[in-house]
Amino acid sequence: MQVTFQRPNPSTLQASFTGTLRSRMEGGGSVLVALYESGLVTDCGRGENKGKSLLNDHVVRRLEKVAAVRDGASAKKSVSGSVQFPLWDGFRASRCGLVLFVQNAALQVLGVQHFDLPDNV
Repeated sequence: MQVTFQRPNPSTLQASFTGTLRSRMEGGGSVLVALYESGLVTDCGRGENKGKSLLNDHVVRRLEKVAAVRDGASAKKSVSGSVQFPLWDGFRASRCGLVLFVQNAALQVLGVQHFDLPDNV
């Protein structure tokens, strides 16, 4: 899959995807994308980690459906779609990325692709 990024406004990131399936899709399924952020810190005030600061990477901030795939879709079927992610205060592209994945109706993941966000979005 290929992705292009746009910022339609300062508080929104748009990602547009185009590509083809690599295997037949029995039972149908979905193409989904997760926007994640790394480098987050959680200060623990209670429990077994009281007083510690925990570093959290790959925290999913948003999960969106890019496209539905019909039952019996063949390998090499063209798939495309766009999603818009509302951005949060303190958003920094250098700490974020996208993970695109295809799953069937039984929720089995059939393929995954990672995209870094460019610094200029």
